[in-house]
Amino acid sequence: MPAIDIDPYRSSDGLFECVGCGSRTESASHPGTCPNCDSPVQNISVSRE
Repeated sequence: MPAIDIDPYRSSDGLFECVGCGSRTESASHPGTCPNCDSPVQNISVSRE
């Protein structure tokens, strides 16, 4: 049987992307705004379908 690769990513890591400048920030909780340009950020570890 072939080995199964397991993705080490956990959604609890919290990866947030700025909707203004596109920079990314890791945080345990929602940072609110981008530290670079003060625009809103969204959690990109949540699928958006």
